[in-house]
Amino acid sequence: MKEDICARLVPVFKNLDQESLAKISDITKCRHFEKGDTVFSPYLKVGLIIISSGELKEYQLAESGKEQLLRLLGPGDFLGEYSLFGNDDPATFGEALTPLDVCIVRQDDFIKLLTSQPSIGIKLLEQYSKRLKATDNLVTNATTESVPKRLASYLRELSKESKSNNVLLPMSMKDLATFLGTTPETLSRCVRRLEDEGILAKEKRQFHILKPDGLEEIQ
Repeated sequence: MKEDICARLVPVFKNLDQESLAKISDITKCRHFEKGDTVFSPYLKVGLIIISSGELKEYQLAESGKEQLLRLLGPGDFLGEYSLFGNDDPATFGEALTPLDVCIVRQDDFIKLLTSQPSIGIKLLEQYSKRLKATDNLVTNATTESVPKRLASYLRELSKESKSNNVLLPMSMKDLATFLGTTPETLSRCVRRLEDEGILAKEKRQFHILKPDGLEEIQ
């Protein structure tokens, strides 16, 4: 994908004028990864990553070596914005779940751009703040809420984003269990419980929310 189109995919950039987009495009490089490739790690610094096509998962490793899924990202999503402002990258990893095309903006190039376009930096900080809030919510939910409630909250969020009561799970059940901080066996039991109660129906990765109010009442 061309660099100028890639820049337009990012919410922070897409409303900029043509001149600003052209400046960002000048410092953007495109790369391709195959499924299973490591896109970034604590040992591989890359800068701002913009996903133009494909899917990527961001995860971290616990001291036990267990993988904790943090986010799934697709076209238009971006990450690594913290590195652009000179902060250390968190100890996270990125793996391509499918063939993946990304655009990369290196830190040194971006800092130079900010001297002429400081408004871009302000918008990126706003997006970064939202990301931090979402991460805080994830940690809080994983430590204070029951697994059924975590699952219900996640399905409600998917439904809100898709504006439909029929939602497609963007990951495997195993990855969802990791994301929710539980085991696949416990997650399967929770899904069966919601099916038995007539709250939802599941077909492979497709969830049909039959009683939206029922999800709200789960404790």
